[in-house]
Amino acid sequence: MGCLRSIGCLTVLAVGLAAVYLTRGMWMAPTPTGPWEPLTASGAAATRRALDRLAAPRGPSYVEVTGAEFASYALKGSAPADAQAAVIGDHLHVRERRIIELIGTIDVPRSGVGEFRATEIKVGNVALPTAVISRIFHGADSATVGLPTAVGDIRVARGHITLYKKIP
Repeated sequence: MGCLRSIGCLTVLAVGLAAVYLTRGMWMAPTPTGPWEPLTASGAAATRRALDRLAAPRGPSYVEVTGAEFASYALKGSAPADAQAAVIGDHLHVRERRIIELIGTIDVPRSGVGEFRATEIKVGNVALPTAVISRIFHGADSATVGLPTAVGDIRVARGHITLYKKIP
């Protein structure tokens, strides 16, 4: 009887290990692909310089920054050292430790305010239910960032974030 128990336990263990191995793509961290860049102080400074140019009276009508530069500015140094960002399609993706990934859009709902609206949150390759997003953002599905009042609109596309000057 003891031998049959041991064989049964070994069988269950072997089946469990096989299941873990076959589903590893669902729970393991994704491998680095795409235009991911680290969030840095120099990225935040690059966005501040771009915003200063945009706010200048004779400045350009728009400026472009990378997803990592904008996320560095928006998170104001509060991101973990291993955080990365990328613009993929028309969404900003921000991830930490290549495990937790926030995906969303950016808008300017009113003067001086930028809004990141989360459309998806992933842990590894598994997307969390949309009901969880509002709990993570404390009852909302978005987070705000202060912007100069010179910014009138933001577009996320073609691998960049474009900030447009507000038309008086």
